[in-house]
Amino acid sequence: MRLRRKLRNPWMVAPIAAVILAIAWACVAAALDCPEVIVNRVGNKFAFIGWKMPESEYDVEDFGGYRLWMREVWTGAEFSLVREYVLGEDNPAAAGYWHFPEWYEEAWVCTLVVLDSAGEDSCAAWVRGVRRDSATIFANAFPYQFSVTTFSASDPQAVNYDCREDNLTEIVYPRVGTSNNLLSVRVIPNPYRAEADWEYGGQRRVVFIGLPERAKIRIYTVAADLVRTLIHEDDESDIEPWDLKNDAGEEVAPGVYIFQVESEGLESKDGKVMIIK
Repeated sequence: MRLRRKLRNPWMVAPIAAVILAIAWACVAAALDCPEVIVNRVGNKFAFIGWKMPESEYDVEDFGGYRLWMREVWTGAEFSLVREYVLGEDNPAAAGYWHFPEWYEEAWVCTLVVLDSAGEDSCAAWVRGVRRDSATIFANAFPYQFSVTTFSASDPQAVNYDCREDNLTEIVYPRVGTSNNLLSVRVIPNPYRAEADWEYGGQRRVVFIGLPERAKIRIYTVAADLVRTLIHEDDESDIEPWDLKNDAGEEVAPGVYIFQVESEGLESKDGKVMIIK
């Protein structure tokens, strides 16, 4: 049995929510060259990923297919294979099945979404040659990274590790969008454990989620001393990070902290966050 079969893990990487995948054609001179990731957007439990290619995969010598990889940054784990797309797989029930067109298709993907004058989403930049897919792999406000690699038909067991690192996207945080109340405001991770290093590169932070467009967050010690004031102003995201520093820029000590969230016209929301050394 070819290793590509063993590698397949269709949509079972993590028990969370939805990714939408766009594949716009990528230029590869050889099967294991690195595609260019051009789209990387996130929303409510989903991410939108795309890579481009100006010629059909059928025209690339020894082209075997694509692999989409995911890294759960907060766990410190290695890459997980999200899905494999196998050129020439003609069984729709097979995990690697994908429609690779034999000609250029007049399909489009938006690479830049903006708000129009009516406040609705509008596309400011389009790319032709698009395919889409979906999977259930995300948790809101947690950091992820993605990569796309190719493999050859003659050596499908090989993984292009250099490409997987070089092609790595920036860290993204799926988000639910702003709320019209404070009922769902909470802090993640909670408790925060310093040794867990849930952020990339040793960053220390927690995030408040479930926020409206405008909110003020005050963080206190259990003795009611004000530690930090955060101002959230974001029309699109319900997330506001706290770098675990006080207003003087000093790292706070481990312990329990009280937070109070206020937003004009809404009742305030109180809660606790624990920081463990």
